[in-house]
Amino acid sequence: MAQRYDGPERGGGYERGGHYGGSPDERSTSWTSVVIGWLSALGTGLILSGIVSGIVAGVAGAGGTTDQAGNVGGIGLLITLSIAFLVGGYAAGRLAGRGGTKHGLLVALLALIVTFVLLLLSGVVGAALIDNLRGITLPGVPQDVAQQGLNTVFTLYGVLALILPFVAGAIGGSRGAHTGARRP
Repeated sequence: MAQRYDGPERGGGYERGGHYGGSPDERSTSWTSVVIGWLSALGTGLILSGIVSGIVAGVAGAGGTTDQAGNVGGIGLLITLSIAFLVGGYAAGRLAGRGGTKHGLLVALLALIVTFVLLLLSGVVGAALIDNLRGITLPGVPQDVAQQGLNTVFTLYGVLALILPFVAGAIGGSRGAHTGARRP
């Protein structure tokens, strides 16, 4: 336990060693834990996406309609993201041993930042290569095809796909820190 020193140098109320607001272990972020948690979430998501793709193909191939396959795919995506970030948050919280909720949230934030960076890079590369595709004619959408009207559903899936990794990462991180605090 840190000893408090109420000396005149800084107006009192700081700990020896110059750390304010608690011990360094309570305030610091283990970025190694966050990166390992992100890699765990990425690996879990890759494995689960293959399993979920097989389930969606089975539902769509078993006489299901396109709308059902789209909904099953969206629900499968949300389940995959939730489980993947539960695992990633748990790994980050377990490795950090403290501040598990923070580390779990940072796993999801790191994944979001990496996704945006890759999105920007692909946009730059795509803009640079668009001149090479000038002579190619792409087929158009037939005019007699009815719109499916799933925009609202897919917007809901998109919003949930942004929120659920943070919620699952926080839950997994807090469970991982709780488990990590009990280790010898």
